Amino acid sequence: MNSRHLIKPYYLCLAVIIYLVTAFFSLGHLHPDEYYQILEFAAFKLQLNSAHGLTWEFHQQIRPTFMAWVIVGIYKAYAYICAPNPFMVSLISRILAAALSLGSITLFILTFKQELTSPTKQRWFILLSLFSWLAVFNGVRFSSENIGAKLFICGLCLILLPQLKKTCSAYLGYGILLGLAFLARFQIGFMLVGLFAWLYLVQNLRPSLWFSLLGGLMLAIGGGCLMDHSFYGLWVFTPWNYFAANILEGKAASFSSDPWYMYLSIAGLVPYGALYILAGIYFMCIRRRHVITWIMLPFILGHLMVSHKELRFLTPLLSFMPFIILDSLQILAEKYDYHLGPKLRKLNNIAWYFNCVVLVIIMFIPSAMQIRINQLLYQRYQQATSFYYITEGGNVLDFYKHLNLNLQAITKPEEVHCKNTENCLLALTCQENKKYGAPSGKLIFSDCPAWIFKLDFNGWLERTALYNIYELHNIESQ
Repeated sequence: MNSRHLIKPYYLCLAVIIYLVTAFFSLGHLHPDEYYQILEFAAFKLQLNSAHGLTWEFHQQIRPTFMAWVIVGIYKAYAYICAPNPFMVSLISRILAAALSLGSITLFILTFKQELTSPTKQRWFILLSLFSWLAVFNGVRFSSENIGAKLFICGLCLILLPQLKKTCSAYLGYGILLGLAFLARFQIGFMLVGLFAWLYLVQNLRPSLWFSLLGGLMLAIGGGCLMDHSFYGLWVFTPWNYFAANILEGKAASFSSDPWYMYLSIAGLVPYGALYILAGIYFMCIRRRHVITWIMLPFILGHLMVSHKELRFLTPLLSFMPFIILDSLQILAEKYDYHLGPKLRKLNNIAWYFNCVVLVIIMFIPSAMQIRINQLLYQRYQQATSFYYITEGGNVLDFYKHLNLNLQAITKPEEVHCKNTENCLLALTCQENKKYGAPSGKLIFSDCPAWIFKLDFNGWLERTALYNIYELHNIESQ
């Protein structure tokens, strides 16, 4: 490969450091599905919880179990070395996600960098791909959106890289990668439709390679059926169950239904959110035969047609955005001799500095602040413990707790009955602490400093699960 198309080593070294640090500090989940549809499923298979407490998706058997099995494998492998620690298992999963993200981004840069003729645009392509705060923050997530997208990009780039041999066995492997992407996130199927249509109609892929690719895809989906059978205990085809429940029965729309323009709120993802929309539309209009257009268009249209919409559904497109923005600028320069003026270049520099500041911040903060409660309970209380709470806000999660932790729902602090044979803890939200006062015990965790009540505009504290945790009785030292 021509050296000018390679990525400078210090960029990659810096990216590795940033992704590892972010993975280490990014405790918890960004969206509940990241926990309840993966870690909680794994907890069931590891006998850390019961089926009774699992979400409706488990009971209707609509979720693929591929990623849950990965967690189970990590957990059991770690248990061979030392006592299993769910926080270490979660960290390892984030490191794996970071490694996959960096690998896919690197492949994507190597595949498409040569389409940008300007060294300056190539440099910005690398910088935005590797160091966008949103790419890093999303890249360490062991979530279906991130893992599915990155597996798809790996398969896509391996197909497109001209340096790789075009053999049937290789394409069988690429098909398996694409199939795993589908198993991680069924909506990747929209991208697969676009890619396969492009390979057939535009690329004129040889029939032998075409069938090898399809064969690999089917092998992966068949493997997914075996995994689901082993998990659920009967033969199920989760892609159909997912489609039937969420589309035919309208289950997803029951959570929320939004108009198509809800996705325009992506413009609020500073500093480049507005460019994602403008450049994306322009690119798909001008570069109608480009493979990225064929991939993006069905993916976007598919999500526009589904009533239930969330911004995270579009995160699989993140890796495409730096190339789309810079290629669009290149088209404007070539077709209309349009170049960024001094003011716009200065604005871009400000946006980049802002991005770097946000990147440093997100490197060191947890994804879910409440995960600190789970970590505290796991590390400090090894023996039988009763955890009393009035408001349950996801403060204790099955995957992260000891089996001897007993959760006790109450309606008021007077209902707490501590036993001499166990640790006794009470969780009060900020508002509950204000209403009932501090109990006679040791404050071991606090989200409610005195100054926070001065910021309680429009009663937001009442709607937020921020806690003080009190230790009422301790047997750990006995």
